[in-house]
Amino acid sequence: MIKLSTRGDYAIKTIIYLLKNNTSLVKISEISTNQKLSESLLRRVVADMERNSIIETIKWRNWWIKIWKDLGSISIYDVFLSVWEELWISDCTKWMYCDNHESCQTTSLYSLIQKSFNGVLKLYTLDKIIKKES
Repeated sequence: MIKLSTRGDYAIKTIIYLLKNNTSLVKISEISTNQKLSESLLRRVVADMERNSIIETIKWRNWWIKIWKDLGSISIYDVFLSVWEELWISDCTKWMYCDNHESCQTTSLYSLIQKSFNGVLKLYTLDKIIKKES
C-alpha cells in the first residue's frame, strides 16, 4: 500500500495553496495557519522544495514563498521527489530490482504498476491542477 508521508502531504497542500493565491508571495505562517500545518515542519518542507527548484523563497522577517517556474514544467512527481517522498509501491520496486526476481511471481507485475504510477504522477503537472481547481 502506498501511503503519503506528512512531508508529501504538506508539499502538495502548500503547492495548492500557492496556486489558489495566483502564485503571489505568501507567508509560510499564513499557509500554516490556514491549512492547520505545523509551521516548523512546513519550513523544512519549503526549504527542500526551494533547494529542488520547485518554489522560491524570500527570507526577510517572515518567509515568503511563491512558485517561480513554468507550471507546465513541474509535475506532482517532481513535488514529491523534492521532499524525499517515497514513491515505490513495494520494497522490490524501490530500486526497480528485486534480489528474488528469478523465482518471484509478482516482480514483473509490480514493476509494471510502478512504471504506470510514476508515469501518471509525471503527467499531472501544476498547470493541470489550476484547471481542475478553477
